[in-house]
Amino acid sequence: MPADLAMAVADAFGLGTPTGPPRPVPGGRSHRLWRLSTTRGGWAVKRLNRPREQWWLDDYLLAARIQIAAHHAGIAMPRPISPVRPAAALLADVPVDGALASFLAHEWCAGHALKNTDIAPPVLDWVGATLAALHSLPAVPASADATTHEPHGVEEWRDWLDNAPLDASPDFVRAVRAHLPDIARAKDIVDNARSMVGHELTPVFTHRDVKPDNVLVTPTSPLLVDWDGAGLDVAEWEATRAALAFSRTTTSWDRDAFATVLRAYAAAGGRTIAPRGESFAGQLRAQLSGAAWMLFRALGHRPVSPTERAAAHEHALELLAALSASLPRMEQWTRWLHEITRSL
Repeated sequence: MPADLAMAVADAFGLGTPTGPPRPVPGGRSHRLWRLSTTRGGWAVKRLNRPREQWWLDDYLLAARIQIAAHHAGIAMPRPISPVRPAAALLADVPVDGALASFLAHEWCAGHALKNTDIAPPVLDWVGATLAALHSLPAVPASADATTHEPHGVEEWRDWLDNAPLDASPDFVRAVRAHLPDIARAKDIVDNARSMVGHELTPVFTHRDVKPDNVLVTPTSPLLVDWDGAGLDVAEWEATRAALAFSRTTTSWDRDAFATVLRAYAAAGGRTIAPRGESFAGQLRAQLSGAAWMLFRALGHRPVSPTERAAAHEHALELLAALSASLPRMEQWTRWLHEITRSL
């Protein structure tokens, strides 16, 4: 980030005068993040890689309301910063190269990204309790019209691949096409489970991406970061999805870590999770939706840089490989849930 842009972003959020160049923060795969030091303190500044479409703005406004509600409710998270003249809640538009770019900012929190060695019972207990607190947030204003974007069907995937742009990698297209049977199977499971939402499954407004990548370890407590994807989800799906994310090993999933998260969730007042396959539909849904978004970026259907487009190829295939690994494990995960339920 050039010095003049750093000054413009600092002005937009009232952060003070920069005292040095912004420092890139590694790790983000969808958006770029910097640490900015100013006369008023330290700040995390994120440039959103966003489309200028109404559906994105609607989703973003809901995410901002959830983030603000979570901060007010005392969820362990960085303090979000409101811009001086917001383009939308928490969002500032700053001119960059003749166009507007959208930025978010929050207070910089000293700490380190969660490492595998950090994932011990205290952190797992924190994850379960945090999920329960998220699922107890008060009603989010103006969210009654919130919608969910359901995963695309396999015919849409096939059409995207059949009509891939001329500069698309044939190897990449073939690799994605090999996952079409699993995409079709996963979509059927998600569609069948969706009919249970509002009855056996509980809709909530929440973070939606509770995973190790989004946890910052600080001297006082872990913090949940990266809130711009918050929105409408299903409590049981988010709980099992997070439990799986924090129990993932190099080659499989750790039953004890999975159980620790869900026991802490139940102890903190979380929802009862029925031991059935539909309780894991959120895992498949997230993988399907994420892979589709990355496929769009990889095929050049979203305004991304060449570097980001290349990274999207890798990320799409990672998500599809994760989907293929999840499907045969659902029966085992359901047995784990049954054992956990009996022990509560």
